[in-house]
Amino acid sequence: MRYHGRINPPLAPTRHHIPVLEIPAMPDHYDALILGAGPAGGGVASRLAKAGLNVAMTDSGPYGGTCPLTGCNPKKVLLGPADLSQMAAHMKGKGIICKPSVNWQELMAFKRTFTEPIPERAFKAYSQEGVTTLTGGGRFTGPDSVEIDGRELTADNIFICTGVRARPLSFPGAEHLIDNAGFLDMDELPEHIVLVGGGYIAMEFAAIAHYCGARVTVLQRSDAILRGFDNELSGLLMQAMRDAGITLLLNAPVQFVDKNGGRLRVCYGEEGNESVIADAVVNCAGRVPNIETLNLEAAGVETGPKGVQVKPTMQSVSNPKVWAVGDVADTPYELTPTAVLEAEVAVANVLDPAANREADYTGIPTSCFTLPPLAACGLTVAQAAKQGIPHTVITQDLPSKFPWKRLGEQYGRSKVILDANREYILGAHILGHNAEEMINLFAMAIRNRISLDTLHSTYWAYPTCGYYIQYLVKE
Repeated sequence: MRYHGRINPPLAPTRHHIPVLEIPAMPDHYDALILGAGPAGGGVASRLAKAGLNVAMTDSGPYGGTCPLTGCNPKKVLLGPADLSQMAAHMKGKGIICKPSVNWQELMAFKRTFTEPIPERAFKAYSQEGVTTLTGGGRFTGPDSVEIDGRELTADNIFICTGVRARPLSFPGAEHLIDNAGFLDMDELPEHIVLVGGGYIAMEFAAIAHYCGARVTVLQRSDAILRGFDNELSGLLMQAMRDAGITLLLNAPVQFVDKNGGRLRVCYGEEGNESVIADAVVNCAGRVPNIETLNLEAAGVETGPKGVQVKPTMQSVSNPKVWAVGDVADTPYELTPTAVLEAEVAVANVLDPAANREADYTGIPTSCFTLPPLAACGLTVAQAAKQGIPHTVITQDLPSKFPWKRLGEQYGRSKVILDANREYILGAHILGHNAEEMINLFAMAIRNRISLDTLHSTYWAYPTCGYYIQYLVKE
């Protein structure tokens, strides 16, 4: 059985190929130098190049970034059969006779049709836009200078867009774990897989592995999962996952991992007295800024636990020549949409410093692609209370409503936070089928301050999940 992507994977995975091109002599100074060729770096490079600036971009790995290669997109591909399997389970006795089985090798081959073309396609696309495309990791040598493969480049503006990586684990045997890239590129599905962590990566991988046929154990060191989401809905999701057959253990910190024949023994608990034998163990214990090799001290770039500290304009708080965009920046979200937003803001301020444009995170939606999915936008009840905002909370159970009842859904709930006058939506939280799509409508309403009167005056397609939004905002 072969697994790819250890905690410290090679910088250039063999599945992704970057073409060797004949490149003419390059200058040593650029208007902008971008470190990282994912959605954040690519968003900056394309916009600046189209504006006529002399732009260079480099990456230590394949072009494309985490989301298209080892994150959002491949995860969603693998989730497809899992979603079908869950639906079939819910419809047993309602017309469905047997649960479908998943051919993991065929699914993985299908997934690779999405991921493998991306690096070469992205590399060529940026080159055609006029971006000087380089390979290799960058290392600061001064406030406006970076060394790439032994060559020092300077730039008026340097963008750090290097994203995040799997959080290193320090317990003995941590080297036996694979990370998100490894899970999403497994040639075979393990019989029993252990996921270490309780965030969105662990919960999503648990759903994929379980409904594709593996036995799944989740070990979460604290007393809750998905802390960024509504506590009540996260707890309901945990109940749904347990009822589906996933073993989900709280207050179960891993103490060490060792080999047990051809398998792995995971010892957990405060004293390490509990253990489980697994065929694969995945590090899902969160993400940290990918900045350890950048030598930021040489550039005087200040950082915090969440990454490069930036102003609302996305400019470094300590070096005006440096900007940070995407997951590597110390901002509220680690999402592809916010990486695009931050790229737009940073570029606008580079092209017109007087613009002083700031990133506005109002109404940013986020989804955890579990089964059932969990989605959120705007304030939670706890945040509204902490900020002293008068509000009203409307909670609705979804399984009794037609769009969910027809699918045999057993778990689902919505929680909508309104202002005290019930005129506008402050926050929306949904657990259940189609939550990840419905949340976009709430995001539009929150970001654009669309009144409830306007929502109620809208005529919705029936019978759809979206149709029921009008009922989720009133008692």
